[in-house]
Amino acid sequence: MKNADINLGKACNNRCLFCANGEPTKEERRWARAEHVEREMDRHRQEGAESVGFLGGEPTLYPHLERIIAHARKVGFQRISICTNASRLADRERLERFLDAGLTRVAVSIHSHLEAVEDGITRRRGSFAEKVKALRNLVAMKARGRLPDGLSLNTVLHGKNVDSLDAFVRFMQRLGVGNIRFNFIRPSHLAEKSRAWIPPLDRVTEAIRRLLVLNESSLHMQLNFADIPLCKLPWEVLANRNLLHKYVGENWDLATEVTHVRRQPSWDAPAGVMRFNWQQRRQEFKNHPAGCAGCVLRGSCEGVWQKYLDLYGSSEFGTGPALVEACLP
Repeated sequence: MKNADINLGKACNNRCLFCANGEPTKEERRWARAEHVEREMDRHRQEGAESVGFLGGEPTLYPHLERIIAHARKVGFQRISICTNASRLADRERLERFLDAGLTRVAVSIHSHLEAVEDGITRRRGSFAEKVKALRNLVAMKARGRLPDGLSLNTVLHGKNVDSLDAFVRFMQRLGVGNIRFNFIRPSHLAEKSRAWIPPLDRVTEAIRRLLVLNESSLHMQLNFADIPLCKLPWEVLANRNLLHKYVGENWDLATEVTHVRRQPSWDAPAGVMRFNWQQRRQEFKNHPAGCAGCVLRGSCEGVWQKYLDLYGSSEFGTGPALVEACLP
């Protein structure tokens, strides 16, 4: 399935420490015109996209979200999603309006099961409580069949949660959430040079191993991990084709074209719209250290965030190919 993600503007009610948007400018915070978003949706649909997602900033703040969701359904998108911090979905009536308009999937950004840590990340007191209430609303709607394409968590794997992934997953399972995507932190914004927020990948490997043993034995949730070099996954995953497919997040990604719609007087002005392929764009922020040269998975591994290498160096990747060779003779 081809997917189109449309960024509506970067205004947000949170100020997350590691947000890749950083501190958006006044122009970046301005919302795109609804008619421009609809025009871009029409173009993506004509090019064969069957799925569309709306991004921000925080898309639930967008004043025309119901309108553009309804337009997406009208022109034939089968899968209509938002990636949200979910704070405004604590209001069940608002959530139901989005669902009535045609929303079929929600991905919620939440990064800790501890209130103090989550509120510290968002830099807004009360954000954790709002997200938990929203998740309860979303789980209830999913149980009623109102989210046919699912509910998932979009969770950053960082230094404050890496040692408690099992507790995080158990907490979310108790809320009724069954699908979690962990994305290894992209070193950016206020966390860019912080080893407290950016854990070493060897520590991540062990944390993932512990969680997967628990998941395979008892939890049985849909979990996957992205933006982690393949050689830093547990060797048990590398040696098992089924586990490799199941737990590597990039295997689950739709082919995605991204559009940033910027509010300009003329839609056709060069600065009015920016388009790129997300899978290709992501490579601009990653690199393969010299130690990756002989790795048998080099062709299918995206590498590691360049700013991680700036922080920790590349010496830990010298053993990566040897590990992969041993697991995949």
